[in-house]
Amino acid sequence: MIIVLKVILALLAIADVFSLKFIFDEYKKTVKQIGYDELSIWRRIKFNVTTYFIMSAMLSLFVFLTYFVIVKLSIG
Repeated sequence: MIIVLKVILALLAIADVFSLKFIFDEYKKTVKQIGYDELSIWRRIKFNVTTYFIMSAMLSLFVFLTYFVIVKLSIG
């Protein structure tokens, strides 16, 4: 049962990394667009803070899941 749990957690960690890479790639594409330069400073700050907050939350989720994959677990 523990092995199944670790496999599921490892797959979730891998999916989290792929999602994080996708969000970062989209962020880089958005910043390079012409319309991004036309935004007000407040909207740019809001966009950057939201993106970095989401990326840091996903990174902490990855660390949390990886911790449980590495640590020895026991039932009971």
